[in-house]
Amino acid sequence: MRFGLCKGSSDLIGLRSVKVTTAMVGQHIGQFVAIEVKAPQGAIRPEQESYLQLVQRFGGVAAICRSVEDAEHSLAMARPMPLCR
Repeated sequence: MRFGLCKGSSDLIGLRSVKVTTAMVGQHIGQFVAIEVKAPQGAIRPEQESYLQLVQRFGGVAAICRSVEDAEHSLAMARPMPLCR
């Protein structure tokens, strides 16, 4: 049985509050977050990789996480980061 937004969408998705530049002093915006959860040796499918790249291209945070620490690190980053493996 499959669930999700679309083929390749991440396991965990959400919004997080992000403080933006001086042009919007003190205001917060919602930033889309997509975390693909994988076991230590789990492989990512091409459609999952494409989905995460799309999220990043539009300014969201996208990560492949194999531990809670990976997820915490990804969310702690101020800017979108390369996909962690």
